[in-house]
This record gives sequence, structure tokens and C-alpha cells, in this order.
Amino acid sequence: MKRSGKDSTPFGAKSGGGFDGFSTSSTTLSYITIPPDLSDIPQDVVVPFKNLLKKDGITKAKALEEIVSYVQAQSLQDGGIQESILEAWTELYARVSIDNARRVRELSHALMFELLKSAGKRMQRRIPSIVGPWLAGTFDKDRAISRAAIDGLDSFLTTDDKKTQFWTKCASQILEFATEAIKETPDTLSDARSSTKEDSLAKYYRVVGSSLSLVLNVMEKVGVHKLENGLDVYFEVEAVWSMATCEESFVRKALYGLLRRCLEMRPESLKPRLPQIGRILVADSLKSNQSGSSAELVAVLTNLTEKFPEVWGTKRHPALRLQPFVEKGSQGGSPAFWEQLGLLIVTLPEEIKTTEEVATSFLKSLRVGINNRQEPRTNAPAAWQVYIDAVQKFFLNFTPSTDFLQRNIYPLTRQYLHPATEHILWTAPAQPSIFLGAWEIVAYHPSADLSKSAQDEWQSLGEAFLSRMSNSLPEVAKDHQQSQHGLVAEGERWFALVATLLGGLREGDDKNNKTKPIRDMITTSTENILEGALDLLSRRNYKPFGAASVLETGFKKCPLLCVNNDDLVSSLFPLGNADAMKSLVLSPSLPYLLLCLDKASSTEAARFEQVFTALIDCALDLEPAASLSAISSLISIPCGTALSLRHERLQEFLVSNWLKCTEGSTATSSTWALSEATLSFSVVSADSLRGIVAKLLQHLDTPSTSGGALRALELIVKNNAFLILQDKRLHMDLITKLLALTEISADGVSGKARALQALLGQQPTEHHPLIGILERNLEDAGPLSLGVDILTQQAADAVTLGGLPAEDLFPNSNVWMTEIRQFLLEVPNPSLSLTSSMGGAYFLVKAPESSEDVPEPKRDRQGRSIPARMAVFTSKLLSSGVKLSSLHPDFQVELVYLLSLTAALAADQLTLMQANELWASIADEGISDEIEDFVTSAKRIINDIVIDAKGWRESDLRGDSLVERLITIIMLPQIQDFSPMAFYTAKVLSDLFQALTETYGPLVKAEELFSKLGVMKATPKTIFVATAFVTGFGQTLASSKVVTALTMRLVSEMFGASPGFERTFYSVVLLSACMSVYEAGEVPVENRKQVVALKQMTQWTDTPGQMSNELAAETCKVIHRLFPNVKDIYGPYWEQTVDYCLYLWKKATKDPVDVRLPYIHSSLKLMSTLEASTDANEDLVEILVERSKAKSDALLGLLKIPREKDTQPCQIVDEVLCRAVDKIPLEHLDDLSDLYGLVASDSRAIQGAAFGLLHRALPVVQEKLSVDVLLEKKVARLPNELLSLLLDPPTLEAYPDDLLAQFPTPVRSYLLSWSLIFDAYSKASFKVRGDYTDALKEEGHFDPLMNFMFDVLGHSAASPLHLDKEGFTADHIRSYDIKLADAEPEERNMNWLLIHLFYLSLKYMPGMFKTWYINCGSKQTKVAVESWLLKYFSPLAVADALSEVSQWADNQDTSDDDEKELLVKVSNAAREITAGYEVDDEVASMIIRIPSAYPLGTVDVLSVNRVAVDEKSWQSWLKTTQGVIMFAHGSLADGLTVFKNNVMRAMKGQTECAICYSIVSSDKKLPDKRCDTCKHLYHRVCLYKWFTSSGGNTCPLCRNPIDYLGADTRAKRK
Repeated sequence: MKRSGKDSTPFGAKSGGGFDGFSTSSTTLSYITIPPDLSDIPQDVVVPFKNLLKKDGITKAKALEEIVSYVQAQSLQDGGIQESILEAWTELYARVSIDNARRVRELSHALMFELLKSAGKRMQRRIPSIVGPWLAGTFDKDRAISRAAIDGLDSFLTTDDKKTQFWTKCASQILEFATEAIKETPDTLSDARSSTKEDSLAKYYRVVGSSLSLVLNVMEKVGVHKLENGLDVYFEVEAVWSMATCEESFVRKALYGLLRRCLEMRPESLKPRLPQIGRILVADSLKSNQSGSSAELVAVLTNLTEKFPEVWGTKRHPALRLQPFVEKGSQGGSPAFWEQLGLLIVTLPEEIKTTEEVATSFLKSLRVGINNRQEPRTNAPAAWQVYIDAVQKFFLNFTPSTDFLQRNIYPLTRQYLHPATEHILWTAPAQPSIFLGAWEIVAYHPSADLSKSAQDEWQSLGEAFLSRMSNSLPEVAKDHQQSQHGLVAEGERWFALVATLLGGLREGDDKNNKTKPIRDMITTSTENILEGALDLLSRRNYKPFGAASVLETGFKKCPLLCVNNDDLVSSLFPLGNADAMKSLVLSPSLPYLLLCLDKASSTEAARFEQVFTALIDCALDLEPAASLSAISSLISIPCGTALSLRHERLQEFLVSNWLKCTEGSTATSSTWALSEATLSFSVVSADSLRGIVAKLLQHLDTPSTSGGALRALELIVKNNAFLILQDKRLHMDLITKLLALTEISADGVSGKARALQALLGQQPTEHHPLIGILERNLEDAGPLSLGVDILTQQAADAVTLGGLPAEDLFPNSNVWMTEIRQFLLEVPNPSLSLTSSMGGAYFLVKAPESSEDVPEPKRDRQGRSIPARMAVFTSKLLSSGVKLSSLHPDFQVELVYLLSLTAALAADQLTLMQANELWASIADEGISDEIEDFVTSAKRIINDIVIDAKGWRESDLRGDSLVERLITIIMLPQIQDFSPMAFYTAKVLSDLFQALTETYGPLVKAEELFSKLGVMKATPKTIFVATAFVTGFGQTLASSKVVTALTMRLVSEMFGASPGFERTFYSVVLLSACMSVYEAGEVPVENRKQVVALKQMTQWTDTPGQMSNELAAETCKVIHRLFPNVKDIYGPYWEQTVDYCLYLWKKATKDPVDVRLPYIHSSLKLMSTLEASTDANEDLVEILVERSKAKSDALLGLLKIPREKDTQPCQIVDEVLCRAVDKIPLEHLDDLSDLYGLVASDSRAIQGAAFGLLHRALPVVQEKLSVDVLLEKKVARLPNELLSLLLDPPTLEAYPDDLLAQFPTPVRSYLLSWSLIFDAYSKASFKVRGDYTDALKEEGHFDPLMNFMFDVLGHSAASPLHLDKEGFTADHIRSYDIKLADAEPEERNMNWLLIHLFYLSLKYMPGMFKTWYINCGSKQTKVAVESWLLKYFSPLAVADALSEVSQWADNQDTSDDDEKELLVKVSNAAREITAGYEVDDEVASMIIRIPSAYPLGTVDVLSVNRVAVDEKSWQSWLKTTQGVIMFAHGSLADGLTVFKNNVMRAMKGQTECAICYSIVSSDKKLPDKRCDTCKHLYHRVCLYKWFTSSGGNTCPLCRNPIDYLGADTRAKRK
């Protein structure tokens, strides 16, 4: 777009100098503009000014640097800069300021600043002509560029008042520029001949984004009333509104912000454009990608709806319009999206009545969006709250049916109580408010039917739980433990939910007592579960500990329901049944039931004493080994301590157990565990303990018992040193004995004695008993350790009720650090580099050298290690309301550091699904959820700390905030080497920086901080910390001079570097991290140096054996980052790069999976970037073409590598690999046989990739095969490898419903194989199709497909899938897109594929389907299939069959000279085909009529015109045609072919009658009278006429006599 001329517009109210009044020139952004007059420019800068007119960004940047230097030399005092320069720059500034090169844009604004300083008021007079692009620069996405523009403005607008005045006076010019900018297009801003499409769009979006931002800011600063005319002109531009669907999120956000401000300040201005705005926002925007702007879109829709509800229209319900949008979820957004969506749903207009169908459809879409694969899990609580709010809104518009509740509310509770994969869309976080909100909606509704439905649902939930509990596996079963742990988890969920609902649906809040029926049913169901659990324990001798846990959870979470149930408490411990009591004490249920007893002790003290004493007596009567375990459990009850101290027999047993500890032969781990437990729970009296100490002192004198005695004394000193110190004589005897033992050197006794003496020397302090319990249970772990939840509850109560100092309740940080070091002795898995921002730093970790054997970590019964228990306890305690700020500042730092460190290790364990780390096994029930909850909770705690760091943006790490002390006191000193501890500390530091940057933006004093710390360098001590800073602050460091200098230095180091040097390795890793800070192509290093680095790195690939796998991965990353700046360079680099990638892919088959994943991933991305370049040099293009076949072979080799495990890194690599495989040209597929086996892979990604290749290749192969079969006249066969995939068809009985809903890979493989078979049919000739069908029929493959299909789709149960309700359209039926399908829930994916396969069966194998239907033995199934077929498929099948006939008719083969085309006319409306074959001047024709229930109905073949044959033969032809269609392969084209062949055979060899010169006579018969002499044929009718007219019976040609009647006729007459 070309603009020329200058328009003068007054600026301000009066004319004059300065800001009082001056004129303005229109700016132009188009590249098609007359260049400025440079004739008066000083010679020193005329060349740079001319260079500004060139297209190369580097040339422009250098030119600007020279001009800036020249202007800086022209001071204002010396007269300032020349007028010609000001004039030229005023014309150039707008175009230069939007250049694609970020350095050019930055320098353009910097030059403005320098011109203002040098020219003063002379430059200020020109501001109106450049104010638009200057202010637009302040909204540049690049912070360095926006800062340069802001600095220039701040140089003369020194106060806020001046800035406001400036915006006010320049308002008209700003709007004028914004209007010009928004009218631009990519073609007017960039020259398509020299700019790529990506660069053109980037510039365009930058311009329109700044235009929208300018208008928004001028509205806010000036006020709408002063801008009415300008705004009206701006809003009339169509491009303004089209930005709602553009590709760039920042542009969309700017538009939505502008609209919101208009709605707040001047809504009436939008009313004339309401239809246009409604179409853009309500229709187009909701269907387009809104990633990065989804929350803003919802917010503006909410405001728009509040002001103008009519914008939603009246033809379609607003909820249905929202459906496609909500199905995508937040599109990567924050919880704010869901909060805004909740407000929008509430404000939706209600002009159109909301029906159940509308509400159900919308709620289903909402669930899909909530569970979208890309949806952050942290958004789930807010998202489900929106779901509940939506249900509540719908309830106000109609009275829901019970079916509505069953489909939209009840599954939420069912999935929470008993998670099932087929209902994955109902998985909600375990937050009470969500479930309480759902049930409040139902409970308070006035409908009696709803209340009855809710009661029935709770009864059903209780019965289902009881059924699962009763059917839990017995002790002898293999999966008994897993089954019982499942009950434990379900019991926890049940009673947590019941406690929430009974507490929320309080009777006092319900004036009309509406909730009483539901509360009563919940109570009844819960009581039934308690009784069922008790009954199961009684029947199975207390062995199902899951049932015992259910009871324990009931007592803990719903004490009123349990404690007040006298029958329950008395039945739990049958005192009158000695056998039952013995079974109870011996059972694994004992610990759980004792906790029940503990809860009941508060109301029935006498009964508690009776039961507890009976249990102690029973336990003491057992065998010694069993007795130890039982007693350990019994003495752990807090309220049983007093009774234990009074029980003489128990005291004697405990004392004897202590003494057994000194006997090496009899002391077992259980013996020591019980002794330790007596101290932990204080169940040994002081007198008994003194006696134990005295006897242990005696054992010190005997060498065989001294070791055990020392260990026992150590336990006593650690737990109750005060007792020994209080008894002076005992104390003196112990010291004396220890001093004597220090002189003994045998077996380490002297060392143990000295350690015990030192321990005794530490003066003890008196603690609250809970503190000791917490210390013992957190600093040690074992099967008898108290659960973390119990410890957390006790600690939280102690703080809130008991007034204990919070600091005394948290874990000992020294012990925590010691224990966690056990898990930091090995290098992390290298594949984790794919999932962490630390990237290649994972490769640099070195295991610490240690000669000591590392003991196995101690674990509790859930498999948690000590650090895991401490971390979970800490996170739960802090989340329960205990304030971190209540702790000592130094302890806060230690606690946060250890919590973050443990969370980082836990996150890595979860990523790899590893066993024997912080948690013993992730496969156990609920463990992965626990780890995920812990990691999320830890992040939430860190985020709270970040939010409290208000002054972070101005920080220089000298402050006293928690964040600053955490970084300076612990983290930075800890990161000094390559140890795992240093690495994970760096990882935590990086995550902390990321959180701080996201909250507060870039660090103001970053440059000063980096210089002071001296961390930005590549040395062994700084490599991890530098990586943490770079990855933590991310792209905010793009303008950092320190990071730029580091990047330049690292690039320079590559020259002469050798892959064998360690420094080379960590320099490459740090370089890769530094380059990730910059946008592609924006690395601030001279191109010359980048080329040198590229040259050096590609030289390494000449000797690939010298490069480690890790260095290979990082080298590919660096080359990938270098490529945008060096892609124009010619040389051998590209050949070396491509060949090295191929080398890596070939060697991957020999490397372990975790080792190969990083270099496969980085090399695949590198190759993808090389191929995607549209303007690369010819060397690269040529080598890519030359290596194309080798690349395809290597990719297929990667695809065939067996997948040993399925982890997140594996999935990431497979996704990248499969995208590359999808692009393999078909001509590179030499042999498809190996690909068929991959369709049966256990990996879904590999299955999909192999299917994609075969899906493309098979139709092409079939076209060639059809020709070969025709030429060679052989029978075609489907590949054996493909048919082998059908040998094990799935059945409904083989897969439970929950497993089948996951679309298991074997089922997916089987169905995809059938899809490939139909691909082979799609391009095959009719002859080949027939051969395939015969083979499939002979081998019996088709019937199992139909049986499985109709079992899964519900036909066999007379409940077929409703395609319209499930959202399956004709497009879904006709086509199946595996990529789109994989984005759907698995069950819908499977149903879609089954539906499509049924359609293909009707299209290509209608005859086989009809045969299956006839032979189907179930009338119920046949009825369901027929009605389903008639409703959804027959119309499509008929249309396709008729289309196939038309195609067949157009492509008839008439290579034989005597052969004619069959004349075919198709009538779609009448479902008829008229076919005729021309014989002489007549046409032998028939009609084929297709039934509405095709292919089940009878296809009629009717006569139109019989020619050349008698009626009998003609009818035979018609019946044969009908039979082929109905009973052969069922193809209409096959029937037409048979008809054509019959006519042709009848006409073959026929000659014209020598009398009438026609083949067909008037009576439609062929010549049948032959002359015996000349052998010519005549029509009987014609010959008769000849005889009559000639008066003789001679042949018309040879004149010999001819017998008209024939010998047979004469014989008959005789």
C-alpha cells in the first residue's frame, strides 16, 4: 500500500514552538515508499543512512550504530545535530522501528533518545509525526526494545503529569497512526520477494499488536469523550475485529483488553457494530485457537454479555455455542480462565429455554475440556467448581430428571469413590467443596423425585462398596495385598466424603429439613458398610486388613457414627470368644482395630480397660515370635500407656525382652523393634527401666553380651537420658563401665563406648510426649511407624489447641539432610534431561566417591523412606494452617530447602515411574497420586513464599527475606561441584527463579547481581549455578550484557575445542542453556563466530567414536540453535550434520533406552529444523535430497526398536519420531512387510505411525497390483503379515468393561488392521476386490469382526450406540482420522473406529455382511442392527454405491474392438441404475432398484428392453445379475459387469443377416437359419419374406436350395 504526501494537523490549541503548537506529517509503514532525500546528509553518515534502505538486518544494525555514534558526538551545546538528519530520520523512523531484526528496532529507539539530547526542541517539534511509532515501540514484546523506547520518552517526560499531558496533546496523532497501522497487511509491510512468510507475519502482528495497544492506552490516559471521532474511524476498520482469530496471542489479548475497556468506558460506541462483534467473538473466536488468550476472551465475553446479552442471538442456545470452546479447556491457561468461565456461564442470557439435552451436551463438553490432555492439573479444582456452578445454573431453568442426575452428577461421586478408567472424564481432585457443592444442589432442590433419586444413589454406592469389600481376594490369592490396599484407599475416600457431606448438609442450616432424607440415607449406607466390614472380619478370621482399615477410618473421620454404636464396639472385640480374640491378635488387622479401640476409649473407659487387658493377655499367651509383633502393636495405643504400666505380666515380658537384646543368638529384629517401641510409647515404668539399665551394666562385663548391651543402652540414653542422670549411682556406674570399655579395641567396642559416653554428656531437656513421638516416627521408619496423616493431625492439634511451639514439631533438618543424601549417591537418569529446564546439566552429574556400603533405606509399610515421610509430613502440616513464619528464620530456610529438594527428587521418580527411590514402588495403590499431591503441595508452598517476596524485583540478594536467605545461605554455597546434591540444588534454584520471574518479571539489578556473584562463567564450580540462573530467568535475560558476553565467550571457546576434553563438554552444555534464552535467529553473536563454532562442531562428527552420547545430544542442540543465523553458509557442514544424525539413529539400536533417548530427541529436532527451512543454501538442500532415502530407512529403524518401558521421556521421543515418520515419502518404502508387525506394537505412538505409513502406502500398492493381476491373470492375495494380525480377534469376554474402555492396544491393533485391509480395497480393481473377499470369507475373518463390533456397540444387548447423541456425524462415519481420534477419550476413539469399519464393511463387503446377518443366531441383535443400519448407514451406503457405479461406468475398459461400453444412468433420488448395451440400433436395457435398507434389503433387477434373445434367456440374465449383487460380493458394479458379459457373449460371432443387413430382426431375434452351401445366416422372418417375394426356396446369395423348416421340423410333422 503506497501513501505519499504530507498532511498538516494542528497539535494543541495554539501555534508556536515547543509543545504549544506544531504540525505533523503522516507516517508510512509500507515498504513501498519514496525514500527520503539524503542529498544534504553529512558525508560522515550518508552511507549509513543509505544502508537503512537495504533489507539485511545486520547491515541496518551496523548503520544505526554508526549514526548513534555520530549523533552522540554532536552535543546540544555545540549546535546539535544537523537539520537534514532530523528530516531524514523523521521519514525513516516508522519503517525502521518495525524491522524484524530486534537489534535494529532497539537501536532505532536508542537513536531517538540521542537525537532528543542533541537537537533539543528542534527534535521535539517533529515528535507529532513520529509519536505513533515511538509509543508503539514501548509495547514491543522484547523487553530490551520496549525499555529503549521508554527511556527515550522518560528523558523529557520526567513526571506523570507531563506524560498524561503528552498523551492528551498527541491523542489525534496517535489514533491516526494506529488507524494507519491496523489497515496494513503482511504484503504492504514486507516485500514477499525477500521476506519469508513467517517474517512477514511476525512484522504484521507486531504492527497490529502495537496499534491495538496504542488505542487502549490512549483511551485510558486521555478518556473516551475526547476521542469519539477518532475511535469511530478506528473501529470501522475491518481488520480490528479480525484480530480475534489471528495466530499471535499477544495481538488477541490486546484486542480483548481494548474491547473490555470500551465496554467499561463507552459501551454505546460498540452497539452499531454489535452484529459484527458478535460474529467475531461468539462464533469465530470460540472455534479458533486461543492459546495464551483464552482467559482474556472469556473475560471480554462476560463483559459483553452483561452489556449486550442479545449478542448471543436467538437461533442457538449460548451454551451450545460455547461447546467447541470449552472442549479445548483452558488451552494452557491458568486457573483464572476457569474463574472467568464460571462468571460467563452465570451471565449467559436465558432467552432460549435451556433443556436437559442442551445442559447435558454442554456439561459433557465441559468435562472433556477439564480432562484435556494439555490441561494443567493444577487447574482441576477451579475447573470442577465451574462445572458445579454450571449445573446449579441449569437447575434454575428446569427441573432435572433422574436420568440427568445419572448422566451429569452422580458419576462424579462414583469415580471419586472407585476410580475406573472408562470414566476418566469424571476424575476430580479430592476437594470437599466440589462434592459438597454437587450434593447441595440435589439435596436442597424441592423435587421429591430428585430426593428419592439421591437416596437410591447413596444406597447403590454403599451396596457397591460392600460388594467390592466382600469380594476382595483372600489371603492365599496372589494379589491379596493389592486388593486389601485398594480397600484401604476406598475406605479413606468414602469416610472423607461422608464426613464432608454430613458436616456440610447440617440440620441447623436446613429450615425445611429438605436434606434429612439424604443425610439419613448417607448415614444408613455408612452404617451398613461398617457392619459389612465387621462381618467380613469375623468370617475371615480378621485377615482382610482392608476391612479393618475401613473401620479405623470410620472411627477417625466419623466418630459419632461409630463410637455411639454399642453393637459395633462390642462386636469388634468379642471378649467371650477366646478363639476370635486369638485370631484378632494374630491378624494383620490388629493395628487398625487398635486405633478403633483408641477412639472408643473416650466414651467407654471401663470397657476399654477390659478389652485392652484381654488383648494383652491373649498376646502374651502366643508363641514368642507372634507375641512380639502383637505386643508392639498394642503398646502403640496412646490411651493404653497407663494400663500397660499397671499390667505386671506385661512389664515382666518387656523387661525380659530387653535382656534378650544382649543375647546375640536370640535377639532378632522384632526383639529390638519391641524394645525401641517401649521407649517410644513410654510403656515401661521408671522402676522397670532402672532395673533394665542395671542388668545391662552387668552384661557389659561379658564380651559376648557387651555389644548388645551397648546398643540397648544407646537406645535408652537417646530416649530417656534424664532417668539415668537423675539416678546418680546409676549414672556413675554407667560412666565407669564406659570408661573401662574405651580401653578395649576389639570389635569396635571402644568406639561404641566413647560414642555412648559423648551422647550421655549432652544434657537432656524435658519435652512434651508428642515431640518424642514425632521424633521417633519421623527420624526412623519401619512397618510399625505411625502413619503420616496421624502424625500431621496430632501435630496440628498440638499447635492450635495445646499451644506447643511449631518449631518443635517439624522434622530435624540435620537428620533429614543425612537421610536424603542416601538418595543422592547416584547420577540421575539421563532421559530426565528431556523433561526438565536444566536440560543437558543432567549429563554433568558425577556420583560421589565412597568406599562405604550404603545401607538399604528404612521404609514404612507404605514404602515411604524417611525423607519422604518428613517431606509429606512437612507439606501437610504447612498446608493445615501452621505458618512457616512462626519458625525461626534460619530453620525456615533449612525446611524450605529440604522440602524443595525432596520434591525435585520425587518429581523425577514420578516422571520415570521408578521403584526403590524415595518411595519403594509407584505401582502400589494410590502411591503415584500421593507423590503428585506432595509435589503440587510443595510447589504451592514455594509459590506462597514467592508471593511474600514483595521486594524481589529490586533485590540484589543482600536483603533478609526468606527467598534471599534461601539462595545465599544454602543454595549458592551448596552448588560448588558436579555432585548429585549440587545438581538438584541447582534444579531447585532454577525452579525458584522461574516462579519469581513469572510473578514479578525481570530482575532490575540482574547485571549488577551477576557481576557481584561471578557465577556467569564456565568453570567446574559455576557450571550448575550458571545453568540455574540462565534457565531460571529465561528469556528475561535476552537483553543481559553479562549473559550475552558469556554466550559470546562460549561460542568463541568452540574454536579448537576437542570432544575428548571435559571442559568442552560442560561448555557445550552451558552454551546450549544460554542460547535457549534467545528467540530463534536472535543469538547476539557475530555470524562469523557462529560459523566457526559450527565448523568446529561438525568436525567432531568426523570421528563420532570420540563423542559421548551426552555430548552428541548437546551438540545437536547447539547446532539447532545456530542454524537460523548460519543457514546461508555454504560448506561441508551440512553434509557432516546430516550424516551424523543418521549415524546416531543407526547406533541407537545398540544403546540402552535411557542413554539413547536424549540424542535421538535432539537429532530428530535438528533434522526437522533443517528440512523445514524454506530459504536454506543449496548445499543443504542437495544433501537433504541425497540422504532422503537413507534418512527414511534410519527413521524406520528407530521405529522398529523394541520399547522396553513407557515413561514420559519415551513418549516425548516417540511423538517427535512419529511426526518425522509421517513425512516419509512413499517411494522410500521398499518393503511394507516389516511395518505390519509394528501395528501390533504395545506403544500407541508406534502403532499410529506404522498405521499412518501403511494407510498412505497401501492404496498406491493396490493400483499397481490391480494392473499386474490383470496382465498376469493371477489371483490376488492380501499380505500374509497383514492377515496374521487378524488371527487373534478380541472378544467381549476377554476384556472387562473398565479395561475395554481404555481401548487396549491389542484391540486397537486388530481394528487398525481391518482399516488397512479396507485401504487395500479402496484403490483395488473389482477383480482384486473379489479375490480379497473370497480369501477373507474362506479363512473366516469377517464374522469375528462383526461379533466383536456389535458386542461393544451394544447391539447384542439391544442397546445400540446412539450416534447422534454421542456426536458422531456422517463425516465421522465416512472417515477416521487417527490423530484427531487419539485426542478424544479412549472409549470414544474405539467407538469411532468401529463405526467407520462398519461403514467400510457395507461399502466394500456388503455381501459378506448380509451373509453374517442371515446366519446371526440372535434375533435381538439382528433387530438392533437392522434399525441402526437403516437410520445411520443405509443412506450413506446407497449414495456411495451409486457413486461407485458412476465411477465404474466412466472407467470401463473397452480395449477389445468388438466391445462397447455399457450405457449407465444413475438416479440418486430414485435409487435406480439404468443400464443398457447397444445392439444394432437398439439397446438391451434393465433397471436396478436399490432398497432403502441396503444392503440388507433385496435389490430388484427389472427388464426395460429385451433385445437379441428370447424371454427365457433374458430373464435368466436378469436373475443372474441380481444373484451376483445379492449373494456374491454384493457389488452393484459386479452385477453390471455380469450383465454386460452376458450380452457380449450372446453377440460374440454374430453376423448381419444377408437380407436385411441387421443383426437383430424385427421380432428381436438373431439370425438363426444357415445355408448349408454358403454357410450364411438369415433371420427366419427375413428368409420367409424372401421365399414369398421370389417364388422359390433358394438361398439369396448362392441360389442353392435351402430348407426353410429344417430337418427337425419335418420330422415332427411326420
